[in-house]
Amino acid sequence: MPQFSGGNLSLAQTEVAGAGGPPTRRVVSDEEVVEVLQSALSRIRPPAYQVCREMNVGVCEWKFRAMKDRSLNAGAAPNGLIIVNRGIVEYAANEEEVALVIAHEIGHQAANHIATGQRNQAVGALVGAILLGAAGAAASYRSPNSTQITRSAVDAGANVGGAIGRISFSKEQEREADYLAAVILYRSNIDLDKARGFLVTMARASGRKETGMLDTHPAGPERIAGWDRAVAEIRASNGGLPQRA
Repeated sequence: MPQFSGGNLSLAQTEVAGAGGPPTRRVVSDEEVVEVLQSALSRIRPPAYQVCREMNVGVCEWKFRAMKDRSLNAGAAPNGLIIVNRGIVEYAANEEEVALVIAHEIGHQAANHIATGQRNQAVGALVGAILLGAAGAAASYRSPNSTQITRSAVDAGANVGGAIGRISFSKEQEREADYLAAVILYRSNIDLDKARGFLVTMARASGRKETGMLDTHPAGPERIAGWDRAVAEIRASNGGLPQRA
């Protein structure tokens, strides 16, 4: 993923700070929600399928589900499932912003992030169980409750290790999904600047200014700065995909 500079980040932080407090929710009908989601999807689906085939690593057959949940969220799940909450449409200023959200979740599927995350979690749980299990066994040596102590240490290690494994690449996966979303939108002839507004909206909603070590998503300003660098690169390459590590 292209690296952004401190100047890029500073500009993004200033933009978010000047955009105001938490975003406002629009009043939309059920019919409008469905219409906007279907229209946004129809605009990006053929280029998204093309990008997925070029990636040749992920799931390119998708199932979409609209949820009544009014939170500002969407998600990608196993077997090509993509979930978009009603709140996405309620907070979006235009159809281009909704298209960005859908394209981002398609990016997760195209890059096979779901399967990778599951493997990371399994490996992390195993390593954590071994390390803390060994520590628990050593600490409880000669104790009449050594078996129970060791078992508790193994369970704790599996939980901690699984959590760390699950998030170990999550921030980079989010950046990659954003990059792929920008490629999809570019190839769909969707205005990338209009779509970008949703990143500002999400930054205003979260209020986070810096990314922590245990965060799964880059903080709003960092995400905006990364998006701007990605868009510049994509425009320069006329929508080409870079080599993937």
